[in-house]
Amino acid sequence: MTNPLPSDPLPNTSFVPTNGLTYKVQTWGEPGAPAVVLMHGWMGTSHTWRKLAPLLSKKRFVIVPDMRGYGGSDKPDTGYDAETLSADIRGVMQHFGIRKAHIVGHDMGALVAFVFAGIHADAALSMTYLDEPLVGFNLDQFTTYREETYGGYWHFGFNTAPGLAELLISGKEQAFVDWIIPLMHAPNPDAVTADDRRIYADSLCSPNGITGSAGWYRATFETARQMRAIGEVGFAIPVMAWGGEFGVPVTHAQFAAISGRVRGGTIPRAGHLLPEEVPERLATEFNAFFNEAESQ
Repeated sequence: MTNPLPSDPLPNTSFVPTNGLTYKVQTWGEPGAPAVVLMHGWMGTSHTWRKLAPLLSKKRFVIVPDMRGYGGSDKPDTGYDAETLSADIRGVMQHFGIRKAHIVGHDMGALVAFVFAGIHADAALSMTYLDEPLVGFNLDQFTTYREETYGGYWHFGFNTAPGLAELLISGKEQAFVDWIIPLMHAPNPDAVTADDRRIYADSLCSPNGITGSAGWYRATFETARQMRAIGEVGFAIPVMAWGGEFGVPVTHAQFAAISGRVRGGTIPRAGHLLPEEVPERLATEFNAFFNEAESQ
């Protein structure tokens, strides 16, 4: 499955005021059903979830924002730490009258899911963490220059450096997207098409789009402190974590010291872009996990 089928349900689009900003938000399904919030990561937008959201909407109300700094949402210079982003998402939920939701994050969006579940536990039915180092606990293992990580996750330093992303990507947004996105889904080359990449490049091309894209990384150390404080307490809600075999395959095991209620593992023959590479597998795992969480 590479793109939604013509018969797939189409989302409703809203522009939602939250935490002093305006978010572009897509929704699928009926508002009265149990809610799910899907948060994309770096180089993504709500488009990241185009394959998975319709599958989940058969039983649930699915809320998919363009995160602060991305797509059609506002792109301020600051406010990209996970706690501030969690406040953004809480406001989005309140706009739709949602008291509790399953909170899902991929890539840097997983950091927001982690912190949201820690500081807004009363609003989280569960938390799902997809293919991302556990910032605040093991990021150094991935950013160290070594062969096992193909020279390390250089993009953390690249995006953190003040003004560097703006200097080097400006005017080359499409070329940058066309170079880096295929590396993320190499085991499944058809998962992201040229048309999809144009949507992601459009986000970078919009005013302050490159700064918004780099914003998460420039707040990494602040987010790491927030995550460590939450990790010391742990989670009372159910946690699920998945990594791709060729992405961050240790995702599930890294939660062992934080939560005794974690499930998940490594998905074979998958890269980093799990929502775009293996949406049917995720839908199966998500629905089983959500059903169990809702029955408790």
